[in-house]
Amino acid sequence: MLYPPQPPSPLVKNWVERHRDPRSFVLHLFGIPGTILGVLLMPVYVLSLSFPLFLLALVLFVGGFGIQFLGHALDGSEPGEIRAMRTWVARRREARAERSRIRVAYPEAERGGA
Repeated sequence: MLYPPQPPSPLVKNWVERHRDPRSFVLHLFGIPGTILGVLLMPVYVLSLSFPLFLLALVLFVGGFGIQFLGHALDGSEPGEIRAMRTWVARRREARAERSRIRVAYPEAERGGA
């Protein structure tokens, strides 16, 4: 049975919006598999303790990320990893500020009193 094409998910739409430059797209086509292969080779290195394999995995991982970051520099967009880290740091700051507000508003809660 044939199904009509489904609209792309928001994640795919977001990715496509951030990779408009064709050069960035091509660089990601090479960078993403290299990065993934580097990650997948790390457990193999741990099992075999082969230094050349470790260097290969490291070069693939760092090189793949470097190629992707170059694509973002050409595109003028922020890499998703940087964006995710900024979001995580902002949420941590908000949580810390919220805890501080609670302590200031209810100091007896900190001492265990009512």
